[in-house]
Amino acid sequence: MKLLNLPLRPSTIAIFARRGFITTEDVLASKTSGGIANLAAELGCTMSEAANLTAEVDSARKSTGSSNDNNGENASHVTAASLLLSVQRNNATAGGKRNIVTFCKAIDMLLGGGFARAEVTEVAGVPGVGKTQISMQLCVDARLPKEYGGIEGEAVYIDSEGSFSPERCFKMAQALVDHVHKSTAKRQSEASLGASDRTPSTSPDWFTANNILEGIHVFRVHDESAQTATIRYLSDFLRHRQNLGKPIKVVIIDSIAFHYRSAAPNTDYKARTRSLAVIASLLSEIASTLDVAVVVINQMTTKVGGRQMDDTRLVPALGESWAHATTTRLILSQSPTNPDSRTCTLVKSPHKPIGTAAYAVTEYGIRDVVVSERNALETSYSSSDQNRATLDSSKRARSRY
Repeated sequence: MKLLNLPLRPSTIAIFARRGFITTEDVLASKTSGGIANLAAELGCTMSEAANLTAEVDSARKSTGSSNDNNGENASHVTAASLLLSVQRNNATAGGKRNIVTFCKAIDMLLGGGFARAEVTEVAGVPGVGKTQISMQLCVDARLPKEYGGIEGEAVYIDSEGSFSPERCFKMAQALVDHVHKSTAKRQSEASLGASDRTPSTSPDWFTANNILEGIHVFRVHDESAQTATIRYLSDFLRHRQNLGKPIKVVIIDSIAFHYRSAAPNTDYKARTRSLAVIASLLSEIASTLDVAVVVINQMTTKVGGRQMDDTRLVPALGESWAHATTTRLILSQSPTNPDSRTCTLVKSPHKPIGTAAYAVTEYGIRDVVVSERNALETSYSSSDQNRATLDSSKRARSRY
């Protein structure tokens, strides 16, 4: 039976297709001739990954009631209920999939707990709204120990603009370490007074600002070719770190559009579009197969059109084709009423409704907006009900971090 006729993930089909596996018989023949080790060698992956891929193929084949003698002339299907059950089982086996928090409660709630793994999330905005700040914050927060709600992974930062700041990243890391130490002291105090039944945990010995930065791998790319080559190399690098017991949990590309927009006037735009499509496919495959959060920073451009020729508006760069390649899209903007506040707008998501969240870029990193009583009162008379709800939510969240 053809693999294309099974309800497999596109990334799984792509992995098999690149190595010449077209049918389930091809997969079975490779596994029969030399076991999982032979299949892993032919696919160019680890044995555990090969085992997961074959298990996915077997599960998909059984769910459709298909056998190996099926010619695959009729497209197979699987019910939404069985897909949901499969996801729930995978999450239960993994102990619940944790997202990567931003330390801004409003943004984390907007996204349903933070930036999701196994997905490509686009963050777009004009200069100065904090795109790079959020990127560095995610890299730092990916190092948060599991005992404190983190995922305890490493990060990759692909820097195309030269905007990565190790000094700023160190300040964010030190703020995170201080927060964890204060949380530990509070838990221990509550436990000693009998005010809490929770066993107090201690932060790992490795959890220092310097060690946090040791787990952030920065790739500086100076042109489109270097950026493309680095993205193609990512899968091997991520698997290498995983084999060392230091898995990468977030990949940042800051920014995806920089080298494309600075191309020479005689650039072959059709070839550039094809290159961008290949990159989008690679990033989607990396996110889904290696269970990492891929966060792509994008710039804004002016779109001219509408009922009148002088109608213009700001939209994310790289066009509509790129917009369809991402799972989630966030647009950052400056708050019109508060110079210290910025707005994160969720405009595309398969999981959560469209909404907004207020955030601030502080000395310690990305945090919730703290609104004074006077400013909240003044703003309430001039803003919509939705803006008032956002301000109230931000005010209630000021004690989280």
